[in-house]
Amino acid sequence: MPPLPNAFPNVSILGAFRVAILALLVVACLKVLQPFLGALTWAAIIAISAWPLYSRLKLRLRGRHKLAALLIVLALSAALAIPIGLMALTLADTLPHLANLAHDLTSFRLPDAPAWLVNLPVVGDSLQKLWQSTQADLPGFFEKVRPAINQAALWLLSGGANLGLSLLEIVLAIAVAGLLLINGDKLWDLVERIVVKLGGETASDLPEVIARTIRSVTTGVVGTALAQTILCVIGLLIAGVPGALVLGFLCFIVAVAQMPTLVVWLPAAAWVFYTGHTGLGIFLLIWGFLLINTIDNILKPLLISQGAQMPLSVIFLGVIGGLIAWGVIGLFIGPTLLAVGLTMLRHWLQREDNEELACEGEQG
Repeated sequence: MPPLPNAFPNVSILGAFRVAILALLVVACLKVLQPFLGALTWAAIIAISAWPLYSRLKLRLRGRHKLAALLIVLALSAALAIPIGLMALTLADTLPHLANLAHDLTSFRLPDAPAWLVNLPVVGDSLQKLWQSTQADLPGFFEKVRPAINQAALWLLSGGANLGLSLLEIVLAIAVAGLLLINGDKLWDLVERIVVKLGGETASDLPEVIARTIRSVTTGVVGTALAQTILCVIGLLIAGVPGALVLGFLCFIVAVAQMPTLVVWLPAAAWVFYTGHTGLGIFLLIWGFLLINTIDNILKPLLISQGAQMPLSVIFLGVIGGLIAWGVIGLFIGPTLLAVGLTMLRHWLQREDNEELACEGEQG
């Protein structure tokens, strides 16, 4: 029996053509937005995190939403962009001094070992012998480490350039976040409609769950790291440690990565002791152990408990992966995206379990 003729020969071809045009349009839009994806993602995170504050501020300003958004943008600029900009400028000023120090190392004479180092139990004698051997041939030692010092200087220079680029992305993200806040109600309705279209009515509460997760991660991780950084910089300035802003930025990265901040301020305290300022060294140790470390154990659980609990391993992977993918701005984006992904996975699994229980109840 011969096959029936196709009454609509162009339907399949027309459908495939429409799909191809749509795919081409999506790829072209992504290509255009690719340089700004990091800033746009961070802008969305900022807007969602700042929405409760924006709503309260708009209410106090009697509905003047543009003024409320402008105040939020100015506050975020003061809290994020300005400190990072100052750190970048401080790093740029520090590089020439490091270069001059690298050239003058051969004429430097290592002083005798301090008394506190010699009197250390168990390792005091070994450290004293190592100090004396290095003191006897200090120029030769510096010649061996000079290539490593030059590489470190180049790495710091490239890091300063990347920090400047990240600063521009943060400024752009803050500005876009202000626009998102102004149009927040319309955008939120659009997001809810898209989620319902994709996941059905059972997914209608997913946007609110994701928003709570974003707020808990940003306030818990970033907020705690910012508080630790401020305390660390204050302690370093009081103790007279040079490059306090650069060390503070390093402390912020360490705190966001969920590593102990003592890797920053403890060597600084050792340097203060070495320069002979024993009182300031003791102050910095007490300041670090009682304030910088303690606030992490108190503030972080309090802030993260407001949303979904996130494993520290997820936050750590998000920090490292975000740093590699987007640079400094990825410190914020990485853990938030992984937390959102984990929340969506939990929500999907919970919905599947609820559907299975409902089917079993109907069969029973």
